[in-house]
Amino acid sequence: MSLMPRAFPTPLALRASTFAAQSQDGEAGSRAYRGGLLATAIAGPEQRRLAVAVIALSGIAFLAAAPFARAPLIQLPAFIPAYESALVTVDLITAVLLFGQFAQLRSAALLALAAGYLFDGLMIIPHALSFPGVISPTGWLGAGMHTTAWLYMFWHGGFPLFVMAYCGLNRRAGRDLPEKLEAWPAIGVIAAVIGLVIALTLLATRGENLLPAMMAANSDGIGQKLVDLVVWALTAAGLLVLLLNRPYSMLDLWLIVVMVAWLADIGLSAVFDAARFDLGFYAGRFYGLLAASFVLAVILVETSWLYGRLAAATAQLEAWAHDLNARVRERTDELASANRQLSAIPDASPVAIFMLDPDGIVVLWTASAERIFGYTEEEALGRIPPYLVEDNMADFRANIVARAADDDSPTRVLEIQRRRKDGALIDVSARWARVHDEAGQMIGTMCAVADITEQKKLEGQLQQAQKMEAIGNLTGGMAHDFNNLLGIIIGNLDLLRDRQSGDPDAEELSGEALDAALRGADLTRRLLAFARRQPLQPAKTDVNELIAGIVKLLERTLGEQVQITLDLNPATWPVVVDPAQLESGLTNLATNARDAMPGGGQLIIVTGNRSLDADYAAQHAEVQPGDYALIEVSDTGTGMPPEVATRIFEPFYTTKEPGKGTGLGLSMVFGFIKQSGGHINVYSEPGIGTIFRLFLRRAEIGAEVGPAVLPPALVRGKGETVLAVEDNASLRRVV
Repeated sequence: MSLMPRAFPTPLALRASTFAAQSQDGEAGSRAYRGGLLATAIAGPEQRRLAVAVIALSGIAFLAAAPFARAPLIQLPAFIPAYESALVTVDLITAVLLFGQFAQLRSAALLALAAGYLFDGLMIIPHALSFPGVISPTGWLGAGMHTTAWLYMFWHGGFPLFVMAYCGLNRRAGRDLPEKLEAWPAIGVIAAVIGLVIALTLLATRGENLLPAMMAANSDGIGQKLVDLVVWALTAAGLLVLLLNRPYSMLDLWLIVVMVAWLADIGLSAVFDAARFDLGFYAGRFYGLLAASFVLAVILVETSWLYGRLAAATAQLEAWAHDLNARVRERTDELASANRQLSAIPDASPVAIFMLDPDGIVVLWTASAERIFGYTEEEALGRIPPYLVEDNMADFRANIVARAADDDSPTRVLEIQRRRKDGALIDVSARWARVHDEAGQMIGTMCAVADITEQKKLEGQLQQAQKMEAIGNLTGGMAHDFNNLLGIIIGNLDLLRDRQSGDPDAEELSGEALDAALRGADLTRRLLAFARRQPLQPAKTDVNELIAGIVKLLERTLGEQVQITLDLNPATWPVVVDPAQLESGLTNLATNARDAMPGGGQLIIVTGNRSLDADYAAQHAEVQPGDYALIEVSDTGTGMPPEVATRIFEPFYTTKEPGKGTGLGLSMVFGFIKQSGGHINVYSEPGIGTIFRLFLRRAEIGAEVGPAVLPPALVRGKGETVLAVEDNASLRRVV
């Protein structure tokens, strides 16, 4: 029963908190929900801990039983009537008690929940009567093979819908909408529930042929498994709605426990089991009995406690009637609390919200503005916006203060840069709108400023990717044409050397020219690698084996001053790459690391697995979400400043001294990784070191990993004629 005076109807949660506050004068150390009924009392920490413990135990038992759910056990037909008789008794008693609480509170939410328990209890009756082998071999009520299964689904699928209705009505009441009902709707709801149960029973018996098949002999059919999943999803949805229905009353808290047990009931006896009378069949029904008993047990405990409090509460009613002034003060405090909650909305906004008067002076500065700009309310109020420096003053007065005063547009937008209190320069998008009083006079400007630094950063990354793509296309086209020219030069030099074998000076000159042409060919190959046009011989490759195989070479190449450390994950996924190109790329990275550590240092190579999700792909335009093998190459060298790190993959860009680098090593690695469908990024800090991360697409699951396929042996001719096709006349003559 409600102990609130009828002259002050309030929402459920407010009623519970008001009663609890008044009851504090009665006795110290009382329970957190002492001031209301089960449906109105807010759950305290002890109750929440108890509920969590029950849920944890239920989950542990469920996880222990789930793997053995299909294990067949002894068939006990008498188990069904005994179990369902207990279940009917518990559900109907719970429904009666909830209808009793509805009679006191007149809460539509309580009425919906009471109807759910009534539906649950009534649906059990036709299920028990139609269960084969309990009363008769095929069951009563004209049951068919699938009747019992469909009644079980109606029974277990209906209750979560009533729980969701309870939550929806509870939320409606919590928003101060009309909540109290007259007593007569309860009669109509009871009649509607009875009619619904009869209709569903007739559908499952007489109309069985209209429903999909559920059972296969005594085992669950495919149709039942699909319906099981739907019912399980409904239960999960009911649990989710309950979890979102904050703050939790005692009834909400134990309904959450009920829905967890209900999930376990359906999971063991319907989703994971195989047939009737297996372990899941019995264990699931044990959970069903627990689910039905939790709320009843809590109501009975509450009822005994309420009877003990009734005498004391009755004695205090007269005193409370004379305590109107205290109530008014309480309501005033509650209104102030509501006002604070409304004030918290702009404070929690992701954009900085503040207000300026017509002269540009800050009159409102929220926590969101402090979060973005770093200035406190005390530092901002009564002055121009503190993030402005002297250079920004003219722009501020021209673009915001003056335009806000003269422009009749409802809102304006401007993208600018501003400096935070810590000195960091951020990109912001500023929106502002005029604020008028009741007479239509402008009293200020409301500003909303969003930090778009990350957005600008992403735009810059996209532009960089597009620039690299354009450079690659240009470089690839030029390298292809240059390669043809080098082919003519190298071919003619070879022929010339053969004809001048007797002239040492000519041989020396032609040899130097040939070496230069070959170096040009190597340069062209690197350019083609950057442009992703080099010919590859991809094969499924174990990156751990490949790295382990080149360590000795790297040790000789890098020297004793550089210590190589490997951290290879044995579970690293295989990839499809050109092994030779990957070895070359790793050697390139190692050589650059050595050059960055003139006094020696440590080179660390780590492998592992990474799954790049859609969020990461959205920040890197060329990345496709999926599974990747990771190769991380890091050093303890001098590191790079940001302006250098953003350009290191560009061809011919180098920070080395003239003659000590072509600037093509990293661009070749970049092109190879992209051509292989991978991704590469770099992180560097001056004075600390540099980390390169190579992401290579995971090979198909189940495929054998093996070495690269070797080219076939050279075929020796036997006097045949070979036809060579070449559109370049000069190159054709060399061939």
